[in-house]
Amino acid sequence: MLIDTQEGKVLINEVAYSLISRQAPEELPLYVTTRNQYFADPEKFVQPVKPEDDELGFGATIVFETFTQLVFPLVTPILSYLLEQVAETVQEEGTKQAVHWVRSLFKEQPKASPIFTQEQLQVIAVTIQNIANTEAERLGLDTEQAQTVSDSVIARLALAKK
Repeated sequence: MLIDTQEGKVLINEVAYSLISRQAPEELPLYVTTRNQYFADPEKFVQPVKPEDDELGFGATIVFETFTQLVFPLVTPILSYLLEQVAETVQEEGTKQAVHWVRSLFKEQPKASPIFTQEQLQVIAVTIQNIANTEAERLGLDTEQAQTVSDSVIARLALAKK
């Protein structure tokens, strides 16, 4: 799993920071604390908050108050999927090259050369949106913010087009 390796954590960190600095720069002071909480225990990070009053019967929900908090649980499965697609495309170069390519997408001035055809990009974009929607629904996240995360990743992929 991506979050279980140091290289994976570095990638998640860089991509999350890139997305947050573009989409919610006012939240950057929260970044390090949020990242450290997520990396310390990703499963606990997305655990529902037990309601104070169970009498209404709405059950537990996850409450993410900031964009920064929802980026990590959304970007991790999206990056895992994207790395699988890149690794399949550049099999002879291996996973390290795939990580390098994905990382280069999120640099200030992306220098990643295109490796996917237009048809592959369309399938990847739909899958990334589905991952974000599924995770948002599963975790009870704001769907508009989840859409912002998936759109941001897809936009970076589009910059690598010819």
